[in-house]
Amino acid sequence: MDRIRADHHYTISYSKAYHAKWKAMERIFGNWEESYAELPLYVDALRRSNPGTTVFFEGPVIQENNMGRPIRQFERVFWAFGPALEAFKHCRPLVCIDGTHLYGKYKGNLLIATACDAENGLLPIAFAIVESENRSSWTFFLWNLFFSVGGINNLCVISDRHLGIIAGMKDIEESWLDQVPPQTWALCYDDGRRHGTMTTNRAESMNSVLKGVRGLPITAILQQTFIRVSEYFYTRRESAESMSGEHVPSMQQHLERTAHDARAMLVRRLDRSEFNVQDKNAVMYIVFLYSDNAECQCHVPKLFHYPCAHVIAACGYARISPGRYVSHWLSSESYRHTYEPRFHSVDDKSRWPIPTENDPIFIPPNVRRQAGRPVSTRRRMHMDSRDPSLRYTCSICHEKGHRKNKCPRRNTNAGN
Repeated sequence: MDRIRADHHYTISYSKAYHAKWKAMERIFGNWEESYAELPLYVDALRRSNPGTTVFFEGPVIQENNMGRPIRQFERVFWAFGPALEAFKHCRPLVCIDGTHLYGKYKGNLLIATACDAENGLLPIAFAIVESENRSSWTFFLWNLFFSVGGINNLCVISDRHLGIIAGMKDIEESWLDQVPPQTWALCYDDGRRHGTMTTNRAESMNSVLKGVRGLPITAILQQTFIRVSEYFYTRRESAESMSGEHVPSMQQHLERTAHDARAMLVRRLDRSEFNVQDKNAVMYIVFLYSDNAECQCHVPKLFHYPCAHVIAACGYARISPGRYVSHWLSSESYRHTYEPRFHSVDDKSRWPIPTENDPIFIPPNVRRQAGRPVSTRRRMHMDSRDPSLRYTCSICHEKGHRKNKCPRRNTNAGN
């Protein structure tokens, strides 16, 4: 509305702007109802061009059309791109899961599973669109996630303990939790399987990346996630080719920074593998250096899978390279292998496979969004309150307490 007023000196109503927006979206991304019908056709084309891609639908059969094709009412869809699943094999066995609202014509939630590469970057591996975050939808997502990654014995899942996730875990308890050691899913038994990850911030970050996608028709959502993930892989693959050295740059910087702190430590050797390391605060730590791993009373090597300053100090005394105690998950080779899989373009709509009589036709769910502008940002909770000691600094007057858009000197400076 502000753009129309500035460019054409004409004020339009909110209703007219709202309907114009939806008409523009339909021209670019297609009709909402037709998008549900096109979804199986796009999925077939996606599977053909990118082998290994897994897609699962749920929805009851309502009737059959005059061609004999079943008409199903859409409930849920899960998808995981083949190259992303292949990339996950070279990442830490750690997945963060979270959900976020859709704000298009029909209600729904987008569920995301995000992994972590060697540089601690985001690696989206699976998505799902469901009716809401509840027990049944999370069970659907988790079952298909575990099936897609091809083995869950050492997989650690981190969530925000949403009630639907907890209930979904209970639904698969007999077939999963009873067969998997509690170290992979219970914090009190953590033995380094979390790799230092204590929150679902990675999944939350991916939610914000896909914010503009969450208001599109359903087939367009799948298309846009494919485009963004494929571009993400290309960018990371280019950066991986320029890497030199055994470890990724962030880990190399950590080793150099920690080695500087280790120089101020006092080391005493008690045995072939046992050391006493005293830091600058005169605190003593017992360190063990073995051929394949290191142990320290600070527990950093165990929890984060790379050496702490105490281990590096002991390595310097024993003339051992500390790089040998860095996990292979954090190596440059692992990073390159992660982004080696390549995405391939999906055929244009005109060349999609011709549907057969067994291919379903999906119709939209009975969950139309109510009139009014949908909320597109997360509601702030008491934990999101800003630290009162951290005050904004204006870039115009350089005073604290406000930003430049509310600076009283802004108009004065603009006039000058």
